[in-house]
Amino acid sequence: MSEQSTTATNLVEIVFQEDLTKQGLADLRKKYPKKLTLDMKDDDDFKEGRKIRTERNKLVESIKRRRLDFTAEVKTYADDLSAKVNDIFKPIVVAFEDEDTFRKEEAARKAAEREAFLNKQRQEIADIRYFVEQCKGQPAKFIADTIESVDLIETDIFDKEIIHDAIDTKKEVLETLNGMYQAAKAAEAVEAEREQLRIQQEAIAQQERLQKQAQEIEQRINNLRNDPMNYFGKPSQDVMARIQQLENFTPSEDKFGNRTNEVSQVLAQVIQQLTMMHTQQLQVEQAQQVTSQVESQQVEQLQADVTRAAEQDAATESAEQHQALTDVNRMLDQNEPLLGNNFKSPVFENGEKLGYDPLDLWPSDRDRADNDELDRICNQLMHAESYIELLEQRLNKALAA
Repeated sequence: MSEQSTTATNLVEIVFQEDLTKQGLADLRKKYPKKLTLDMKDDDDFKEGRKIRTERNKLVESIKRRRLDFTAEVKTYADDLSAKVNDIFKPIVVAFEDEDTFRKEEAARKAAEREAFLNKQRQEIADIRYFVEQCKGQPAKFIADTIESVDLIETDIFDKEIIHDAIDTKKEVLETLNGMYQAAKAAEAVEAEREQLRIQQEAIAQQERLQKQAQEIEQRINNLRNDPMNYFGKPSQDVMARIQQLENFTPSEDKFGNRTNEVSQVLAQVIQQLTMMHTQQLQVEQAQQVTSQVESQQVEQLQADVTRAAEQDAATESAEQHQALTDVNRMLDQNEPLLGNNFKSPVFENGEKLGYDPLDLWPSDRDRADNDELDRICNQLMHAESYIELLEQRLNKALAA
C-alpha cells in the first residue's frame, strides 16, 4: 500500500474514531463471535436478538451520519480550495480554452465545408450515372450526343478521396451508354426497314388503287365509245331516247378523273354516230313500211289472178296458168311498173326518187369476232341493206314509169 493510501486510511479512521475505533471493532467481534447462536424460538433469546439489532442499527446510523457530515465539510473545503486554484490559473487557462474552442470550431467548420464539397462532388458523380436514365427509350442520335458529353467530363477535378469513384463511374456509364447506343441503332435500323416496307406497301396499294381507278375509267370510256353497238337494229325512237339522254349527260371528275375532256370528245362522237344511226334507222323503217305495202298489194294481185285462173275452163287451165305466170314475170320485169296502176302511196305522189343511205359505220372485225350476237346482227343488217337496195331500185323504176 502506498504512503498516500495509508495517509488517507489513517485520516478516515480519525474521522470515525468517535463512533468506532479498531479496538472497538475487535471488542464487537469478541462480544458477538460467529459461533454465537440464539434460539429465536425462545422468548429470552428472541428479546436478546432484538437488543442486538437495535445496537447495530444505532452504530450504523452513527457511522452514516458521521460520513455525511464529513463529506459535506470535505466538499466545502474542496470547493473553496478549487476556486482559489482556478483563480491562480485563470489568466492562462482561459486564454488557452478560448483558443482551444476557436481551433475546434474552425476545424469543425473546415470539416463541414469539406464534407459539403465532397457531397457536391458525390452528387456530380450521381449525375453522371443519371445520364443512363435519361437515355432510356431515346433515339441513337440522342444517346450519341450524351456519350460525347459524358466523355468530355474531366475526372481529375474530383477530390482524391472520391476521384477513383468518379473514374469508375464515368467508365461504367460510357460502357452502358455504348451498349444502349448499339441497341438503339439496331432497333432504328429495323424500324427504318419496317417504315420503308410500309411506304413501299402503301405506294403499291396506291398504285393499285390508281390502276384500278384508271381501269374503271377506261372501262367507262370504252362502254361509252361502244354504246352505239347496243342500238344496232333498235327502233329509231330508242336511239333518239339514248341521244337525248347522252346530250343531258355531263362527265364528272368523280367517274372520269382527269379525262373529262377526252370523255366529252368521245361523247360528242357517240352522239354523232347515234344520230347517223337514227337517220339510217328511220330510212330503214320507212323502206320496211313501203316494202310491207308493196308485198301486200302483190299478194292481193296474185290471189286475184289465181282466183280468175281457177274459174276458167279445165281444158284451158294449163294455158291460163302459163299466161298468168307470163303476166307475173312481165310485172316483175324491170321494164314494167312494179306496183301496177292501182297502187297509191304518198311516197310516190310527188314523183321524187327514193334515196337510201347505206350504213357506213360498222363494228370492227375484232369486235364482231369477240361478240357472236353483234356478228349475227351485222349479218342480218347486211342482208337487210341488200334487200333495201333491190327494193329501192324497183321502187324508183316504178316511180319513173
